[in-house]
Amino acid sequence: MEYMTNFDKLLKKLIFLVIIVTAVGLFFPLTSTSFGPWYASISKYIALSNNWSDLMLSNQDWLDKPHFPFWMAAISFKIFGINSFAYILPGFLFHLVGALYTYKLAKYLYNNETIALLACLIYLSVFHLMMSAIDVRAEAYLLGQIMPAVYYWLKYDQKFSLKYLLLGAFFTGLGLMTKGIFVIITIVSGLFCIWVYTKRLINVIHPKWILALGLSFAFALPEFVALYLQFDLHPEKIVFGHTHVSGLRWFFIDSQFGRFFGTGYIMSTAPMPFHELFFIHTFLWSFLPWSLVYPVAIYYSLRYFKRQDSSTKFATIFLLGNFWISFVMFSVTTFQVDHYTNIIFPFAAILSAKFMCDYAKSNHKIFTIQQGLALLMLALLGVIIGIVFHGLVLALLVGLEILAVLLVVKYWGQIPFVKAILLPVVAICMVHICYSIINGYLYHQYDTGYLAAQITNQHPETPVVDYEFDSRALEFYVQNKYYRANNPAELPPLQSFYLVTQDKNWSAIAANFPRAQLVGQVKGNLPEKVLPHLINATELANNLNTYNIILIQR
Repeated sequence: MEYMTNFDKLLKKLIFLVIIVTAVGLFFPLTSTSFGPWYASISKYIALSNNWSDLMLSNQDWLDKPHFPFWMAAISFKIFGINSFAYILPGFLFHLVGALYTYKLAKYLYNNETIALLACLIYLSVFHLMMSAIDVRAEAYLLGQIMPAVYYWLKYDQKFSLKYLLLGAFFTGLGLMTKGIFVIITIVSGLFCIWVYTKRLINVIHPKWILALGLSFAFALPEFVALYLQFDLHPEKIVFGHTHVSGLRWFFIDSQFGRFFGTGYIMSTAPMPFHELFFIHTFLWSFLPWSLVYPVAIYYSLRYFKRQDSSTKFATIFLLGNFWISFVMFSVTTFQVDHYTNIIFPFAAILSAKFMCDYAKSNHKIFTIQQGLALLMLALLGVIIGIVFHGLVLALLVGLEILAVLLVVKYWGQIPFVKAILLPVVAICMVHICYSIINGYLYHQYDTGYLAAQITNQHPETPVVDYEFDSRALEFYVQNKYYRANNPAELPPLQSFYLVTQDKNWSAIAANFPRAQLVGQVKGNLPEKVLPHLINATELANNLNTYNIILIQR
């Protein structure tokens, strides 16, 4: 008992460490390495205009995602100002809510504090979830909505309670307003499998659950109202190249059924060969450093299923159902993005934690493999640090790498189970720090939209025109009035404005605007043109484009 108490203390320390390491990303600028500047620009429009029903990007109606994440970011902008920290913070907090309810769900299923803490730690240290907490997309919010909903609906299934009904419906409603109706599948798939196993499938049409479904949609009512106001009331708007586009139809049909069956406005027109396997190989890197633990946990859970007591069988069916129904659903569709499966990783984390705790006193081969994987990650990271980084950043990372090695040495005498948890967590923390610095610090020096905004913001009273530049980072970071134009006819009728454009356009602009003044230049390119060449100055220079900031005075 004393040993497990000490181990629980270690787990709590590691949980705190991972949260701190992940939170480092809050203080780096948003860059074009992610969709952050896109979504932040939409939230910025809401905050500045106080128009909470319309989603607008580059002064155009935008219909791609539901409203909730943009509302949260806009509220954060109102409190903290329009900056990257304020944009990332709400998603990060929902990520932590997901961790809390992963802990609570594991504790409820197994009634074991160690399993619950380890499940929480695995959740927090999964590489793609750490990325998702900072590279904020819908999935960061969904983790803090799906896990509470799953938890409360499970308790509601065991016992009718107004508290569980309201909380389950509330978080389900938030999920609907974040991703759409397919989120219900992920939320109820585990329960559905339990109903099938216990021959209670009649619950699908039971008044208790019809009430739950209806109340969930009632909590999502703000989304339906917003879509109706922006689109259904304005059939003249051109969206996806069409008029008479219904926001409500998009939500209930085109948004997810359309993507799933390839019949909507947004779909994959050229799916990859064997796309059904996409999420299998994606899982191998996105669930690091626990990618190999989960398949082993599944194997042992199924191999010894008949020996398990009824409560453990219940948990196994529930967790596997929650994971695999959504996993298969994502795999068969042709519209696939690597972060889609993030929302089912908590269920994998819980089952992995149960397996590891069950074999804690053994010298299982997977524990040795985990140690080797962690040491390999640290070794490769040491090489990358030495090649990519320079100056103070290099010194900082070398220092952290040395601390990581010292921590490994300190705990090297522990049993394999402890090392199989400690070492991977330390390694993935180092990976995340390097990842954050590369994307948020190194690349921002070549993010032309961000750099151009630093120049135009010196005179925020002068409007900015994005001319054949098409930069969401510029749109987000400028403090000036923002316009977009792709040809001279689209230039706004302003007497004075900044024009941000490619250097090759300078001659034509100078000819059309004799009073044009070149006030600044920035050099950079898209992430895929910059990041692969960070270690080669010559190749990097060859991949940089020049962009001009021109003051136009008519």
